[in-house]
Amino acid sequence: MKKSNIGIIQILPTRVFRIYRGGYLLEKFRGIKNPQDSDYPEDWILSTVKAMQPYGISDESISKIKTIKGIDDLEVLLKHFPEDILGKDHVEKFGNSLNLLVKLLDSSIRLPLQVHPSKIFSRKYLNSNFGKAEAWYILATRKIDKENPYVFIGFKPGINKDIMRKMVEEQDIEGMISFMHKVEVMPGDAIFVAPGIPHAIGEGIFMIETQEPTDFSILVEKNIDIHILKEKDCHIGLGWDKALDIFDYQGHSLAEIKERYHIKKEILISIRGGKLYRLNGGEYMKSCFEMMLMEEVKDIEISFKGRFASIVITKGEGLISTNVGDFKVKEGETYLLPASIDMHRYVATKSSLNIIISLPPIR
Repeated sequence: MKKSNIGIIQILPTRVFRIYRGGYLLEKFRGIKNPQDSDYPEDWILSTVKAMQPYGISDESISKIKTIKGIDDLEVLLKHFPEDILGKDHVEKFGNSLNLLVKLLDSSIRLPLQVHPSKIFSRKYLNSNFGKAEAWYILATRKIDKENPYVFIGFKPGINKDIMRKMVEEQDIEGMISFMHKVEVMPGDAIFVAPGIPHAIGEGIFMIETQEPTDFSILVEKNIDIHILKEKDCHIGLGWDKALDIFDYQGHSLAEIKERYHIKKEILISIRGGKLYRLNGGEYMKSCFEMMLMEEVKDIEISFKGRFASIVITKGEGLISTNVGDFKVKEGETYLLPASIDMHRYVATKSSLNIIISLPPIR
């Protein structure tokens, strides 16, 4: 095995402006004193994607890193050490693209009702090989205005494109919500949001969001908090007729929605040193990315078999021991494990570790 010259890469906070407010739980998780909500409710912890903002395309979303060989930007580091970080096979197929985007996200208001395109739609209309399938892992919640934390996801029976078009034109938000399922969530829940599925994250939810590497969102609400969006920003220049084709109008019962989009935990390793689970959201999710969960880790040795990985330490303190040394880690920190680091160990030093892992798909 070729030895890594890089070691584990610490991803530093990379806050990104959004049209909704949040961030209190995110800042608390990161260990920031006097945490508060702001217009920067997201932290893009594995990103070379430029954010689509009301003020244009922005590189504020390129992940910042702890300086390595004078480099403090993940995109630049990938250009210098692509095979070491991404793996030779990955680079031969995809160049320096991560093919993955991972965020921390915390909402203090409900996000706008929205939908994301599929790979097929993006190739045809958006000049991209990626849609925006995404998976949510709920880390923490808070009650805001006495509302239990919730998400809207999926349509009830009875809606179609013509009905949706009329509601969008009239900005009948209550009408749109009446066709959607409201699902209460709690820490530890995981949901896969396939392309075409209408959804909105409710207020008071802090999550890890793993997704395809785009910022393509069709927003059917024009007024979000203090922001009034332009039409072209809502439908990202597609026009409403084409944008509304992205929605999956098939209606389902609440039980069907929970069964379809709830991510299942599948045990991979269960030993005295801890547990490793695969978060299984189905075959489409697997074609886009993978997620794993490690719980109550005292000492576990694993390999991602030539793939790089996003690592989020959600609980505890310890070491990641690798072929190039030991790296101290603790709750609230985020890392990129290069593909060139094969077998490695997670060892708790003060309290057991919980970790969320995001991986590119197996090709």
